[in-house]
Amino acid sequence: MSREMEAKDIKRLLLRVYNRYQSGGITEAQASRETHILNSLLKAIEVTDLEERVEKLETINIINLGTGSKP
Repeated sequence: MSREMEAKDIKRLLLRVYNRYQSGGITEAQASRETHILNSLLKAIEVTDLEERVEKLETINIINLGTGSKP
């Protein structure tokens, strides 16, 4: 079973696309398509990570309000 992709994985893949383009291994159009897909994945990762962080903060806030503790 494969693990979830992380932002650092996307960075590595973007560098591969860049290197392949620079060396003539792929066309500009192909590099553009791959970059677009990778940037879409990166955005999804960023949004998901932010959602998880907000949910954790909201949970901590609810717990602290319920106990009378100050955050």
